[in-house]
Amino acid sequence: MKDQDTPGSSSWKAVAAALADSRRLEVYARIITAAAQGEPLSGKDLDRAGNKSLAALLKAGLLREGEDGLHPVPEIFSRLLAADRQPRDESPLRHLGPGSSGSLPSKRADRLEVLHYLAGEVFSRHGLLGAGAGDPAASPARLTEAEVTGRLAAFTEDPAMFRRAMVDEGIVRRSPDGSSYWLSNPRPGPGMEFARR
Repeated sequence: MKDQDTPGSSSWKAVAAALADSRRLEVYARIITAAAQGEPLSGKDLDRAGNKSLAALLKAGLLREGEDGLHPVPEIFSRLLAADRQPRDESPLRHLGPGSSGSLPSKRADRLEVLHYLAGEVFSRHGLLGAGAGDPAASPARLTEAEVTGRLAAFTEDPAMFRRAMVDEGIVRRSPDGSSYWLSNPRPGPGMEFARR
């Protein structure tokens, strides 16, 4: 039963294999029916082939032997389902991944979360994040329009739209001639709401 408790294990294969055999399935059904009627079977109630099937069902974790006889282990199915669940993606990229429209989220807090994240990714390897916003002595990293667009292309099919949105939201600023861009408003700290900017 140890394997079934391990998330991500392939214990579902043992369960499926145990139930794929018609003889084992018949023995399993007999044991479930007898237990439901309050008259659990034991290995003594099964013939040699039945005991062989019983061993496979026990090994797969579908049954347990109690003092009064054999009982099904229905929670094995919920454990198998729980082990296969993928953790929910909580990163800002969840708005850009498979199943998304690939455009900016309509909810402003989600939109700001994505834009702040992308701006941080674009500028993080180039100078001080948010420099110039609170530190007059620091000079913010400056990138060309092509550099910003190229880095955004790693995240979206429409990097120009996201670049313009970052400027429109005041997260990124650009020079009057459009030749350089810099991060002017770094992403909020953990736990801060993006809508409160």
